[in-house]
Amino acid sequence: MAALGTIVGNKTSVLSQAQLEQLATSLADIDGDGLVGQADREIAERALYAQRGFDVLPAAEYDQRLDVFGRGVIDQDTVQAVIRAIETLGGSSKVPEPPRAATIAWHYGWYNTIARPAGWQTVRYKGGDYLSFDPKVEPTFNDLKNEFGVSVDALSWIPKRDNKDNQDNYRSAYLKAPNLDTRHVCLLYESTIALPFSGERVDFQSTDVMETLREDFAEMARFMVEIRDETPAHIYELDGKPVVFIFGSHTWGNLPYVWGVAGMVANIRDIFRDIYGSHPFIVGEEMYLSSEGEFSTDRVLRTRNFDGVYVYHHASNLKRARYAVLQMSPSYISNQVNILRRTYSAVAPIVNRYTGQRVLVIPNLAPGFAKPAHPTLELGRAGYANFMKLLKGIHETWWTTFSNNSNITTPAYVVGSWNEEFEGHCVCPFEFNFSVPEVVQQGFDLSMPIKQVFGWNHYANRAIPR
Repeated sequence: MAALGTIVGNKTSVLSQAQLEQLATSLADIDGDGLVGQADREIAERALYAQRGFDVLPAAEYDQRLDVFGRGVIDQDTVQAVIRAIETLGGSSKVPEPPRAATIAWHYGWYNTIARPAGWQTVRYKGGDYLSFDPKVEPTFNDLKNEFGVSVDALSWIPKRDNKDNQDNYRSAYLKAPNLDTRHVCLLYESTIALPFSGERVDFQSTDVMETLREDFAEMARFMVEIRDETPAHIYELDGKPVVFIFGSHTWGNLPYVWGVAGMVANIRDIFRDIYGSHPFIVGEEMYLSSEGEFSTDRVLRTRNFDGVYVYHHASNLKRARYAVLQMSPSYISNQVNILRRTYSAVAPIVNRYTGQRVLVIPNLAPGFAKPAHPTLELGRAGYANFMKLLKGIHETWWTTFSNNSNITTPAYVVGSWNEEFEGHCVCPFEFNFSVPEVVQQGFDLSMPIKQVFGWNHYANRAIPR
């Protein structure tokens, strides 16, 4: 707990001597030509004292490739760190391509009005409120995500019967962006919106549920075919399969009839394959464990249906309380560490019932939480960076063993949402965010740390290994 206490504060130094010493040599390949040498040194020296500025888009003289620490300024320490990395190779040497983790953020397409309902907007985009069908905002969003290191957009997918505009909004704006070729895309199936409930469960003995789910997976497959074949976007794949996250899969199955889920998932996998050309890589929201640290029987049965598991947000189970404010404290962080470690242990013996492959764990590094009528989880720029570093380090230990026995070559992380305004954990540059009480980086407090932690510079246009 004492060690965890050092990562909580908002005023922790952004740049330390240890970071200077540990700068990856690959980040010194400033021009991105695969070589490190004199050309990179000259770029670094010319960029000295350039600043990003406080606007949504950076100043003209600012080269985001040099901002290897996500500080918004290129100072002498940064330039020296880059030059030191260049000198470790000497001359003009080829740089090995480092493994690229996928950093995934939810991307929502349901903003149809400029005026958000009072009290329901916990975050405001730094550029002002926006419309999801506005073709001007999405290119800006893409530039920012490429700058900060958000590599995959999980598009929130809602069937037309529940939201007539959601998919058309993507077609009008996101999929029309001139820089769409820099983006990797997967889907987030909003099952709690799309599927009929019986109490707090989705009853897979219901004919209506089964038919609805079949229709939705057929439509999602067609939507992904449209993206793949008619746009320059890249479909994000794991194990050669297009990725589909499920929101709320823990509600699937009206106990004790969870076995009905297995047959249904087999069915929708094949429906998707027949349309898209391959089965989907389905990631279920199954990471929450009991207080004893074990998967319940129904959760084990469901987990076998999924290729991977994740959790939407570690704070999403906070009980309703209008005025409570929580800090990302050592005890909170310790709980998240324990959830992750218990998940590894619980998932270890489970294999996907359709492929026989081990189940992938995708950690959620989402920041604060500010959902109306719920406790607010507060944090700051440095606290978020250090929280990500801690969970990333824990995951990398597990990943080393997992990757040796898997066809998946690089890890994946969820970094929260890009533009969700209702729950306070979006990482877009913000004008205000109720989960960040002390703003120290002009609204870039939750986006710059992603760049810092994942060592991002010129990699936005490079392929993500499958």
